[in-house]
Amino acid sequence: MTHENDIPEYALQPARAPVVTPAEAIYHTEKIVYPAEEQTVTYQFEEDILVPDIKPDMRDILLMEAVCDIAPSEKKVAPKTDDLLNFTGSLTVQTIYAAEDSQEPVAITSKVPYKYQWSLNPQDQAEGVFNCKIRNLEFMIVNERKFRIKVTMEFSARLLCSREFQFFDGLKNEGLELRKQETCLTCLELVKKDETVIDETFRGKDTALIPESILKQNFTITENYRQVTTEKVVINGFVFCDILYRAENPDEPDGTSICQMNHRVEFTQFIPIEKEHRGKTWNSVRTGFSSQDLAVVIGSDEENPDDIHFRVRGTVQSRIELYGSRQREMAVDAYHREKEFVCDFAKRQVTNFVGDAMAETSVREIINLPEGTKASEAIYASAQVLDYECHCEKGRVMVSGVLSCSALWKDQNGIFFAEKAAPDFRGTVELESAMSSQKAFCRPLIKSAWVEFINEKQIEVNVAILLCVQTCKEEQVVMLESPRFVETVREKEYPMVIVTMKPGECLWDLAKRYRTTEGHLRIANNLDGEPESGRRLLIVK
Repeated sequence: MTHENDIPEYALQPARAPVVTPAEAIYHTEKIVYPAEEQTVTYQFEEDILVPDIKPDMRDILLMEAVCDIAPSEKKVAPKTDDLLNFTGSLTVQTIYAAEDSQEPVAITSKVPYKYQWSLNPQDQAEGVFNCKIRNLEFMIVNERKFRIKVTMEFSARLLCSREFQFFDGLKNEGLELRKQETCLTCLELVKKDETVIDETFRGKDTALIPESILKQNFTITENYRQVTTEKVVINGFVFCDILYRAENPDEPDGTSICQMNHRVEFTQFIPIEKEHRGKTWNSVRTGFSSQDLAVVIGSDEENPDDIHFRVRGTVQSRIELYGSRQREMAVDAYHREKEFVCDFAKRQVTNFVGDAMAETSVREIINLPEGTKASEAIYASAQVLDYECHCEKGRVMVSGVLSCSALWKDQNGIFFAEKAAPDFRGTVELESAMSSQKAFCRPLIKSAWVEFINEKQIEVNVAILLCVQTCKEEQVVMLESPRFVETVREKEYPMVIVTMKPGECLWDLAKRYRTTEGHLRIANNLDGEPESGRRLLIVK
């Protein structure tokens, strides 16, 4: 050995870098439309609202509720961009207030426009389904002709992302040992939309009360049951109408009464499936409903003008998403028996639907009235879901949350008052396929709310809540990418070796390490299944 400046001769030789040769892969590509994580954002703003000139001066606000719409409700969203999506819409604010010169409550409905910009930036090209709701509504009286509202809106975006999955099938002109794994992928296969016209008349519970005017109205649209076949989808649903109205009542001193009415309108939709999609099996169905023009009016028959009744009219838009389950064998590992084969392992997050179900829960909240007041009648109650959460347990989904309840009542002097409460609610939805490791999504809907008179110091608010839940599990799919061969100096190999199985090791690991096959290992060692840890195995090249 010679030295130069105390440096060994072998250290002066340049290291030989391994030679990397790209391998020509064989893929099959499949487009998957999958549900991504739902994104939400809140937006706050204030607005002054004027009392219309035809209405009396305002003394106190008794009740206020708001609903909002959004446009567009569906839109394509590009990935990896800072472009902002522009949303517009309006708030419909229903206000019940006590007037300066009248004991009866006064109702006004106001439209408040809004604009909002939102950057979503999904990972893949997506179809966004957008919704908005009121999270919080505060108000204050500025003067007798003006009041100010402070609104917190929540925008939600349900992204249906489109991605091309490249499934590795092997190499061109090269043989590989492939380890495959059965994988399930939930894919949105079909979206169907339909519109149903609602037109139904109904009467109040007390036929002696003749409706005069509607003060306030709310609507909830929900599914009752569905039937899905290979050729059609049948949706049966309900429109729940909640009405506060003034009626003529000869038994009252002033000749009128303020009443609440809850009514249910049933509808059924028959939605055909196109021929190219018939014969498929759907493992999950998601329904959604909306309406922009539902309204209740007071009318009478032309032939019998004295027959005064309510009439609800409008259209219900339905969106039905049909999901299929695609079972695929995917290569999750590979090796070459003669060459040094390497590749990259890319992990993709996928969401697979498991099941859905509905159940109903109820809330009863007793409200103690302020000191010094005595109630004579309970008039009206409304409720809104403020917040909620849900989680899976074995065989069921647990839902809990908080409501915002408002109640209108009248004292013994005929003066109207309003009380608020924030009761908790809990419910259980039985779902056989639910497991604690799964995620749960819930849509709690207010089915109906009403108030009952207990005594002069107490009233009771009752709320029926419909819980619509869906469960899913998130899994990682391993994709083989960038296959290549690497030429390295190979260690001396022996034609026959004996090895001991290590904890967590399997036959595939041994076959890959010694460049043989699982079949050869089973034959050489007379194996039927996976050997236990610590067992000595013979490996013959």
